Amino acid sequence: MQKLRRLGLVILLLGAVALGGCFLFPNHSPIADVTVTYSSEDPLVVDLDASGSTDEDGDEIVAYMWTFGGNVEIIAPLTYSETFTEELITVNFRFEGTYDVTLVVKDARGKLSVPLKIEITVPLPEL
Repeated sequence: MQKLRRLGLVILLLGAVALGGCFLFPNHSPIADVTVTYSSEDPLVVDLDASGSTDEDGDEIVAYMWTFGGNVEIIAPLTYSETFTEELITVNFRFEGTYDVTLVVKDARGKLSVPLKIEITVPLPEL
């Protein structure tokens, strides 16, 4: 009976570690990071690069979830979605002004970053 209790306790602890991470080695949230590059040819086109996002635990970043407000056209990737999963996207902002963009990244163990909200100011095109 004592062996059965110990076995049950070990199984319970292993299950808790597998599901939630061990308190000695917790799964930390990844950190979202964005680099913004403006096109030299068209001031309304911007590349957003999240490849600098990191994870303190060394876990791979497996998803990049971008969210935009209105008046944007995604040039690359070509598929339309409210949220995109690629780490590098090219956006054509339709009008000059300030736009809110939010990025959340997910690591290989399913942990999400704190949403990174950035403002992108798009200048008037030169005539």
